[in-house]
Order: sequence, then structure tokens, then C-alpha cells
Amino acid sequence: MTADQTLGAYLVIQKGAVGKRVELWKECTTIGRSLDCDIFLEDIAVHRKQASILYTPSGYVLRDDHGSGDSFVNGVPVKEQLLSNADQLRFGNTSLTFFSNEGTRPFQLSSSRGRELLIGKAPTSQDTPIARLDFMQAHAGPRSVEIVAEVTIGRSRECDIFLEDLAVSRLHATIRELPNGNYELVDNRSATGTFINGRAMARCFLHDGDVVQIGGSKFTFRLARS
Repeated sequence: MTADQTLGAYLVIQKGAVGKRVELWKECTTIGRSLDCDIFLEDIAVHRKQASILYTPSGYVLRDDHGSGDSFVNGVPVKEQLLSNADQLRFGNTSLTFFSNEGTRPFQLSSSRGRELLIGKAPTSQDTPIARLDFMQAHAGPRSVEIVAEVTIGRSRECDIFLEDLAVSRLHATIRELPNGNYELVDNRSATGTFINGRAMARCFLHDGDVVQIGGSKFTFRLARS
């Protein structure tokens, strides 16, 4: 998938009055209650292997993989359906909204204080990040999360950075901006620890270029003063 396609589509998983955004960056994105799925839904009414979203020359297609007729688009059960912008998807008790392009993206979702960006996107004077985490995993593509005031990291979907990794605690760590403009990382008594440049840290200041490791995920901390 090209960078333009990566920018193009995402899902918002609705939880009460807030939503969690998930980018569609693969040719095939799997959805279900299994931790092996690309999008893991903590919903006992969802099948372990519920559905997939496929990128095709015609656009994004939702495919029901379980065959029970309980994958819904705009309230209608489907086996395979070409998705349109703002389509409402439902699996079990979980509702999701499909957005087909960057232009439809809400400016900021209430559940996220950080804003996901793609490295290489030309920044403007209004949205140049002061601090960010760059994802180092090659399979996820070049991706960053801007740090705005405070960012939580963990295995809970309530975290700003959600990591589907059993080695990660539900609220593993927090990065926050201090009044003097520095950034501090705090490990929230996680089970496996938080590592900065290979060393376990309970609390520390972050510097440009520091490598943060949480479970199997690594990030590079970047700080740019304007």
C-alpha cells in the first residue's frame, strides 16, 4: 500500500460518547475478538475472526469472514460490501465509522490528546509538532504520534497510544510536558518495565533521539523547537 493509501482511510471505534481512531494501512485488515486480529475488539458478542477490510482497485471492501450474517453496514447484514465514506459498521455490540479519506478526518477526537501523523508529510506553521514519538516498527509503516500536554501508553483502548501486546500493562507509561518545556516519561508501575536507550527507567527526562521501548514496541522521541 502506498503512502497516499495509508493517509486515505481509517475507522473510528465508538465507545460511548468518544471514539478511537484506527488507521487502515494494510491490504487486508482483520477484525475480531482474537488478539491475532489487526483490530482487536473486546466484545464477547464479536467472533474471534469476525471480518476483514480489503483494499481493492475499487476501494475498501468489508468481507464477513465468519459467515453468520452478523457483520452490518448501515444496519444491513452483508457478506461483502464496498464501503463508502461515513458508513456505519457494527460487529456484536461494537459500532465503528469508516472514513475514506483524510479530508473527512475530524480535527481532534475527544479520546485522543495526541494526533497521528505520517513522517514526510509537509508540516505547516500551525501543525508542526514540538514533540513526537516515531514508531520504529517497519511493518506499521512510518508513523508518528504528536505529544500534546500528556500522552498515555498501554494495552487499554482508553490510552492515547494503544499497544496490542500482552507484555504491555493496561496503563503502562505516561509522557507529559513540564512547565519548563521539557518532557518527562513516567513508568506507571508496569509489570515489564519501560526502557530508555536500553535501560529500565521509572521516571526520566526525555531528550531528542532517545529510544523508548515498551513491550515489543520501540519509539524514537523527537523534540523540535520552533
